[in-house]
Amino acid sequence: MEGSFSADELMKFYKSDMKLKKFLHIIEDSPVFPVLYDHKRMVLSLPPIINGAHSAITLETKNKFIECTATDLTKAKIVLNTMVTTFSEYCENKFVVEPVEVIDSDGNSHIS
Repeated sequence: MEGSFSADELMKFYKSDMKLKKFLHIIEDSPVFPVLYDHKRMVLSLPPIINGAHSAITLETKNKFIECTATDLTKAKIVLNTMVTTFSEYCENKFVVEPVEVIDSDGNSHIS
């Protein structure tokens, strides 16, 4: 799926998907949706519904952005650190991680 879509258009599209429609109730009535995007505003994820094809892992993947969404920051950090460590074990340069700037919904900046 490529192109620009409003939130209503996305919900309508995903309601026709046999795998995704069963998860829509989690966010469809929310006044806002959680969206992760990169510095070019390319959508990486609409948790917990989809992850973008833009960030999919292939055999040619050299760099990977690993994200974790949660309602509890402490638990999110624990999960993220576990995932990064586990992925890193399979990398050429083990345990090499680059920090990223995260801007939360209140506009606060965090380095992770």
